Amino acid sequence: MRILVTGAGGAAAVSIWKSLGGDHELYMADIDPLAAGLYLVPPERRLIIARGDSPALVPDLLEACRARAIELLVPTVDVELAPLAAERTRFAQVGTTMAISPVETLRLCRDKQALMDAVEGEVPCPSSVPLTPEIAAATTHFPRFAKPREGAGSRGIARIDGTEDLAAQPLDGTVMLQEYLPCEEVSVDVYVRADGRVIAAVARVRMKIDSGIAVASRTIHDEPLLAAVRRTAEVIGIRGTANIQFKRAQDGVYKLLEVNPRYPGTLPLTAAAGVDMPKLMVTGLEGGKLPEGPMPFQDLMVVRYWTEEYFDTAQWEALCPRS
Repeated sequence: MRILVTGAGGAAAVSIWKSLGGDHELYMADIDPLAAGLYLVPPERRLIIARGDSPALVPDLLEACRARAIELLVPTVDVELAPLAAERTRFAQVGTTMAISPVETLRLCRDKQALMDAVEGEVPCPSSVPLTPEIAAATTHFPRFAKPREGAGSRGIARIDGTEDLAAQPLDGTVMLQEYLPCEEVSVDVYVRADGRVIAAVARVRMKIDSGIAVASRTIHDEPLLAAVRRTAEVIGIRGTANIQFKRAQDGVYKLLEVNPRYPGTLPLTAAAGVDMPKLMVTGLEGGKLPEGPMPFQDLMVVRYWTEEYFDTAQWEALCPRS
């Protein structure tokens, strides 16, 4: 299959390359000529594209898919997802399938308060409200937790220990004030068939994080947690792969943090534990039979390290914009 993966500078794109690069014709795209994943494929399969929030992104990728007869487009950058999903029909017209959830699901996941409202009563959630002057005045119990309703990469999050911390937050409803969850965070990779059945959920604890990337992780089995993850994916309409994050409260209950409706960066651990989600994706798209699930996975641990890719400077120069 001819597959185009965006976000080549990120761990998610490189993880997909690790799963599929040996068996399929992969093209890697990014906005930055220094994105490492570009140099994992031959020069003719590298693309520089517009930013995810640029109006030029969709026409750029449409033309790239048409010119290269791309069969499958896999976006891995959060800001790209909804704009591309909204144009799914136009991509289908050039023969390209898109491996992402419906646009309504993607927009719901972008707004974390709307997400909490959508699954309340279905899965354990922390108490969450948009932060306004009225909510700030009524808040007397601390600590609490504040984070932007829309955002990624832990940007703008803060522990709120008192009224001075609250006063430093925007009170216009763009930030949500949430119950403070003091215990460990767990990321769960899920795979949902096209018919909506959740066939895999692999939970992993991020044991050590460097610059937002998990560099040490281990898989865990916790059936109440996995059941909550499966229910979350069903309620909001996830299709394909997503990463769903929960955090444990003081009383031991795991509560929903957020849903990233795309491939995660620590995917190789999930694959090594027995569930290779990119390969499931391709099998499903090629008409192969996927299991009913839930798929079993091993207890496994990973540590990650840097590696290098060497190439001639001319390859980088060929990707740089010409003045």
